[in-house]
Amino acid sequence: MPLLPRCAGSIGLRKLQNHLRVSIPLLVLAVVGTQIYGRTVALEFHPKQGTLVAQNTSSANFTLAKTLAEHTGGVAAIAISPDGQTIASGSSDTTIKLWNLDNGELKSTLSGHKAPVLSVAFSPDGQTLVSGSSDKTIKIWNLRTGRLRRSLYGHSGGIYSVAIDSQGRTLVSGSGDGTIKIWNLRTGQLERTLSPRSGMILSVAISPDGETLATGNQDLTIKLWHLRTGNLLRSFSGHTYYAVWSVAFTPDGKTLVSGSEDTTIKVWDVASGEILRDITDRSPVFSVAIGPDGKTIASGDKSNEVKLWNINTGDLLQTLSGHAGQVRSVAFSPDGKTLISGASGAGDKTIKIWQLP
Repeated sequence: MPLLPRCAGSIGLRKLQNHLRVSIPLLVLAVVGTQIYGRTVALEFHPKQGTLVAQNTSSANFTLAKTLAEHTGGVAAIAISPDGQTIASGSSDTTIKLWNLDNGELKSTLSGHKAPVLSVAFSPDGQTLVSGSSDKTIKIWNLRTGRLRRSLYGHSGGIYSVAIDSQGRTLVSGSGDGTIKIWNLRTGQLERTLSPRSGMILSVAISPDGETLATGNQDLTIKLWHLRTGNLLRSFSGHTYYAVWSVAFTPDGKTLVSGSEDTTIKVWDVASGEILRDITDRSPVFSVAIGPDGKTIASGDKSNEVKLWNINTGDLLQTLSGHAGQVRSVAFSPDGKTLISGASGAGDKTIKIWQLP
């Protein structure tokens, strides 16, 4: 059967009949559902009026499912394992906690850092966790045993962000010392140091194909690097205040999203550097994540809220309230049905799990 035509309001029933090339009984009321930009839309036939009306429903709204409150310090970093079963959280209490995503139970606590944990990342096979800390070290954990595999030294500042490529071969770290370091994840060998003279490196992200590294920098720029050679490919400018706190690639790698303290989220074309969308949050943005469908942006901000945005239009889809402190990190589950957020400040030391019905 051909796909239904796009509907902004209503179309004539006879046109629909012609499009589908089927006969629709005049006394039948049919309701079908589809997904448009991650939201459920009901397409409802009204035979008497001869119209098909598209209506947004609330079934795609995230609701608060659980609050996790075992940390004794603010939560600066969170990640969800590739199988969607485990949450990792890094805190100013110097620990990393592993949680069962389904029931919110605490599985284990990883201790070893001597200062706040600022970043965490899972390997593609989910067997390794990497953490970066204000203690200037990166730690690589074996999740099968729960033990520390090795510590990496070399940065002279805190490790604000870590990322692992899709092959599980390369680890990238961004630091307050103004450098980006590229490591062999399996051996711990330092392969390359990049020094862009952009101030603190606050966020790093690797494209899905493992070829391109994006960095969000204190000097308001976003830089793209060839991951294997370390060559600078291009630099994006457009943010206007203090720092770019977070960058994330869409699943196809063609688009990059950035969040800044200038209260905006920008959507960039990776190939040209053009700003495709300029979204005003009205609050400094500390973290951005992109849903697995590539259509939805989640942002965490200074107003203690998580917001969901349509990446193609910039429209605000939903605001999630409940944190009492700044939302420093957000992440989607692999199936897009769960969103997690971590907060720090104002006494909020929690992780919240938000789920679709």
